[in-house]
Amino acid sequence: MLLLSVGVVVVSVAVAVVVAAYAFARPRPLDPRAAALRIAAAAAALSVGSAVMRLIGDRDVNVVSATFPADTAFVLSIGLMCVAMTMARQRLARSAAGATLVAGLTVATSSVLLPPGVARIVLLCTLTLTGVACATLALSNTVLPRPPRIVIAVATAFYALHCATRALAYLTSGPDAAFGAAPFGVSTLAAALLANACVAAAILLLFLPVARETTAASRAWTTLTIADWRLVVDAYGILRARELVSELQTAVRDRDPDARNARHGISTTLSSPMQVLTAYLPYEYGWQPHEIALIAELTEQRAA
Repeated sequence: MLLLSVGVVVVSVAVAVVVAAYAFARPRPLDPRAAALRIAAAAAALSVGSAVMRLIGDRDVNVVSATFPADTAFVLSIGLMCVAMTMARQRLARSAAGATLVAGLTVATSSVLLPPGVARIVLLCTLTLTGVACATLALSNTVLPRPPRIVIAVATAFYALHCATRALAYLTSGPDAAFGAAPFGVSTLAAALLANACVAAAILLLFLPVARETTAASRAWTTLTIADWRLVVDAYGILRARELVSELQTAVRDRDPDARNARHGISTTLSSPMQVLTAYLPYEYGWQPHEIALIAELTEQRAA
């Protein structure tokens, strides 16, 4: 059973690594919502793998090392949700990815090398920290729609509280306590399944706006231009003004190949293009806030 569990976690981790690597390895970052969906899908794969391993694995509470693949996969799945919530900021996303890797290695190493009691505390504390981090990042995200972010924040905060309660009970009452008998007893399995179900529902909610926006893409065009052109030329010079237009057009066309040049700007069918540009123009071209403020947005409805 242990070998089968290890096989499942290897496949789950491989899927997660491929998806996450594609999101980070591109020369140009993905649209924040598309990137978040890809990373969330990888997190879901790890979560499902963890559940399968838990069902087929050894449930002996005195042998934590027998279940460390499931524990590690579950920690990594929550960590990847943290990464998904930060994809609008590449540096923060890379930091979150690094922290996720450290958390997974910590749980796996402690489960194998430390006594079972200490390994349980490490596991519960790691789950608590990753859950709190995911809830905080979900609430602070400004790119993704609000309803699914709230669902993710509530689900991960609930599970973090559950893990913290179990850790406290284990420390104060010992391994025979109702909440401290095992990191993944009946109550914890139910809590994990509930949290996973809520996060899965949130991921589906993320897909719904994308589907609606894809249907309306042929009708909704947004024109982004450098407003007050003469004032911009006077303030920045003609060369810098033209450079701003060129960078704006390139940044949009990288994400919408069908975009069309407009006078001092570009027209696109991207959804919420200003949110995308606000996230990436400083990262890709070093734009300052006062330069982003020069962009004017005009939405035009067209017949399909």
